[in-house]
Amino acid sequence: MKVTTTAITTLVALLPMANAWIFQTCAGQADSTENRGCSQAACGTGTTIDWSNPTWIKYCVLRLYKNSDCTGQIGIATEDWQHTLSQPMAAWDVQGC
Repeated sequence: MKVTTTAITTLVALLPMANAWIFQTCAGQADSTENRGCSQAACGTGTTIDWSNPTWIKYCVLRLYKNSDCTGQIGIATEDWQHTLSQPMAAWDVQGC
């Protein structure tokens, strides 16, 4: 019984991570189940970025911007997306969660 209780406790602790979107950039990794405001990440042309968005929270929308104040949108994704930047990215945000 103790093994079952330990396994369940571990599983419950990991559940929020399973529901989180994850965005990997040249500046590091961010994850959440909530919106994320304008975040700077100066990534150059040729950099690979990776957006993972679980199917049950597809309402989260990732947007990429060429300017650090989140203007000049250069990309958008809701579903999982691995992409090599064709132009520099200065910032990103996640909305609609």
